Amino acid sequence: MAISRHQLVKELEPGLNALFGLEYNRYDNQHAEIYTSESSDRAFEEEVMLSGFGNASVKSEGSGVAFDNAQESYSARYTHETVALAFAITEEAIEDNLYDRISSRYTKALARSMSNTKQVLPITCLKSSCSCNSW
Repeated sequence: MAISRHQLVKELEPGLNALFGLEYNRYDNQHAEIYTSESSDRAFEEEVMLSGFGNASVKSEGSGVAFDNAQESYSARYTHETVALAFAITEEAIEDNLYDRISSRYTKALARSMSNTKQVLPITCLKSSCSCNSW
């Protein structure tokens, strides 16, 4: 739904002293202190753990060598996600706004929202104390 004049009533009337609520202290890239970021062009990535071998045994003189088998023991799949958010503003809301360029203000708010999402999603696994398939 587009942002219309109905949601911006006070910005259409003379006498507004200040607009606030979109600017706070930022704590960018805190997730980088916990996680290592890697780039990818695939839908998912997998990591496979190899079991390796057991301990070697002492061999008697003239006897054969013991053989062991290695195999895959565990795999983890990381499926990439896309996050998205947008806004729309009616032409009338832009034209009738008295105080500033409404689209630039909400563009900054949208950038802040995306930055905040980048910080919050990776921490979800830690806060919920469970394994997460994403983030």
